[in-house]
Amino acid sequence: MQENDSLEIDFDGVKFKNPFWVGSGPTSGTADKIIQALKAGWGGVVIKTVGDSIVRKGVRPMYAAMRDQNKDLVVFENIELITEDNLETWDRYIRTVYHEIPDAPIIFSIMGSADISEWAKLARWSEDRGANLIELNFGCPHGEPEKRSGAYISQHPDLVYEYTKEVVQSVGVPVIAKLSPNVTEITEIAKNAERAGAKAVSAINTVSCLMGVDIEREMLFPPVFGYTTYGGLSGPGVKPIGLKAVSSIYNNTKLTISGIGGISNWTNAVEYIMCGATSVQVVTDTIMHGFNQIKEWTSSMADYLKRHNYASLDDIRGKLAGKIKEYSYLENLISERDSIDDELRKIREV
Repeated sequence: MQENDSLEIDFDGVKFKNPFWVGSGPTSGTADKIIQALKAGWGGVVIKTVGDSIVRKGVRPMYAAMRDQNKDLVVFENIELITEDNLETWDRYIRTVYHEIPDAPIIFSIMGSADISEWAKLARWSEDRGANLIELNFGCPHGEPEKRSGAYISQHPDLVYEYTKEVVQSVGVPVIAKLSPNVTEITEIAKNAERAGAKAVSAINTVSCLMGVDIEREMLFPPVFGYTTYGGLSGPGVKPIGLKAVSSIYNNTKLTISGIGGISNWTNAVEYIMCGATSVQVVTDTIMHGFNQIKEWTSSMADYLKRHNYASLDDIRGKLAGKIKEYSYLENLISERDSIDDELRKIREV
């Protein structure tokens, strides 16, 4: 077995050479970028979310960053919508990718309007172009919620069920529901996607935010001619939110999980896998550093497995999820420990 064979994953019957996917976003928005990522060694690429009636021109600037005193990234905001390119353009992109890499491991991401039939149409469009996995973008916090799409769907369990079921019944490939963290309980949303026939979920999408204020210039970030809008927060600071979502979904469903949120090195990916993820998706780090970090990430992850005598990632998947308990369980542990210590002390005093 070659060194990195241990990193191979099976995601609902679809094989990937490693668990690292470039997530849907600006670094998966053209054929050239998708090809570049795959040639660099990424296990898969989720294309930038395609749409039909809701495709619009993006505003500029659309990004803002918060850094610590050492200039290291803490969190990153975007106010970006889905792709600015129409389906005809994406048809050319897809053909270009498959011409360059015939077995390209790409996942199609789609988002329709409030019209449920548009989601089914986009799913069939994706399947006709070779998709073997389709991700439903239910989570974009600024992606048309005012028009009852994006995060609006993710915040309504009944709509997650209805839209997921419509797509599942329209195609023959596994469907992934991408969920928003901007809900009361993401696991309940995931259960509705599972009940509707989804084989997997992606968690999490970005966290709804307002990045900040320049109080001297009385300016909001990112500034668009003196105005801004609520955006989506990503980067290292959101990792704890992602880990909570993934572990809870893993513990309460049978869904396959693609973990997202704050992954900026290979150890973060191991954290997600130990909490129940099968694959991980990375966007912000690819925006900041490109694609070539994947060589070090895969090498280090394979070395980690070897050092700990694990044959594959299956050996660590969900390994720590079962150690997440209700507070009362921990309370009882402390009480038991106290009573044991008291008993030992009495024995020593005799």
